[in-house]
Amino acid sequence: MLEVGPGDGALTRVLAVMARTIAAVEIDPLRAEKLAAEYAAEPRVRVFQGDVLRRPIASWLDAAGCTGDALLVANLPYNAATPIVFAALESGGRIRRAVVTVQREVARRFVARPGVEGYGYLSVRAAALAEGRVLFDLPPGVFRPRPKVTSSVLELTPREGKAPPDQVRRALTLASLGFNARRKTLANALSSAAPRSRWEAALSELGKSPLARAEELSLDDFLFLARGWSPER
Repeated sequence: MLEVGPGDGALTRVLAVMARTIAAVEIDPLRAEKLAAEYAAEPRVRVFQGDVLRRPIASWLDAAGCTGDALLVANLPYNAATPIVFAALESGGRIRRAVVTVQREVARRFVARPGVEGYGYLSVRAAALAEGRVLFDLPPGVFRPRPKVTSSVLELTPREGKAPPDQVRRALTLASLGFNARRKTLANALSSAAPRSRWEAALSELGKSPLARAEELSLDDFLFLARGWSPER
């Protein structure tokens, strides 16, 4: 098991009862030192001080003696939640499931689908990597110190890609171009990648209007647009 940001160890103590091995990565030196001292006599719990993003996820697990795949559990800091989650999802199969607490709006963006508020590039990228669902919300009063926002517990289960990796990368490139120019039609937003007429014809094949915008397309739609297209062309 990988725990990111254990802090003072409130969650670590619960997890230690259930998990065979825990790699707990804490960025705060004083908190890491205190938690490491608490578990100095417990070889199943290894506490590391550092930024979890400075090393591959697999290396933290290996250092703790975690073999095979693992569960990620974390109460993530809002400013680092997205990169940490994607690092876990892109860890080469080392994380089999992630259960993380994040800001409610961020959780909704991870699981949003076309036509739903919050849907954007992050939603498409997450859909390419995992099945996601929001388990429940947590009000500010359950945390100390009390944040100003509501949090959500988000579950993400990595899955096999819905298409060859290269096609997925190309689809995400197109999605990024589209969502970076939300005020433009998608055909116009992608005109730097290929002639607008190409995208209008592809949208027509999808049953979409030539005036469709990025937020109207799903991951499968972007995968379709990526067929036969290469950024080198």
